[in-house]
Amino acid sequence: MKHSFLDKYSRLDSPIHRRDPRAKIVAFLAALLIIVTEPRGEIRSFLFYYLLIALVLIISRVPVLYVLKRCLIVSPFVLMAAGLMLLSGTPVGGEATATLFGARAMLSLSIALKAFAAVVLLTLLTSTERIHRLLEGLRSLKMPTLLGVLSAFMYRYVFILSDEMMRTTRARMSRTPGRLTTSRFTTYGNQAATIFIRSWERSQIVYDAMCSRGFRGSFPLRTALDFRWPDAFFLASFALLFVAVRVFA
Repeated sequence: MKHSFLDKYSRLDSPIHRRDPRAKIVAFLAALLIIVTEPRGEIRSFLFYYLLIALVLIISRVPVLYVLKRCLIVSPFVLMAAGLMLLSGTPVGGEATATLFGARAMLSLSIALKAFAAVVLLTLLTSTERIHRLLEGLRSLKMPTLLGVLSAFMYRYVFILSDEMMRTTRARMSRTPGRLTTSRFTTYGNQAATIFIRSWERSQIVYDAMCSRGFRGSFPLRTALDFRWPDAFFLASFALLFVAVRVFA
């Protein structure tokens, strides 16, 4: 079965890919925090933020179309939130109605820009590092062990769920070609129940195999992390550029 992995482009070779995962985690999260703390309705600074993000995207060699597809997935939720803010009757000040609408429009635009910037930054983070190394970096940064284990299990077991969904969909289509003659609720309900049962059974097999190989509640480090001076330079320069935009733009 063919799956779409979160770290699909993590095997590319670029200056961003070669950086230590801890440096990238701290740098991207710092940039994200700086962006979301922009004053409400402020949009001038986002031109510089997006220029910096575009520069990192070009250096990382991650396809732009791949990032845009990720933005397209979340766009309905982002646009809904921005639209609700635009249509809300919450007063912004004591100005006239047209001025109030303009202020709400700027506020809605700033919300959308922050959301899409966050999506692009997180996509770049997961596309420039393998998931297991990101989890190792988070564990090195003192993330709770239980949270790291649960995240690793979720990432591994989601492929079991999607694999069973594709298998059952193919089986259903081969047995009922054309339009469905039975109730859609019954057909899809039976398929969902089958997916759950088969995924549960396969997940138990995977867990038993892990325990037979020595799993005792935590994953061992596959490769030692090595934080060097290029990583420190990347972290400092990346964060300082976003701080400079936040302060001076």
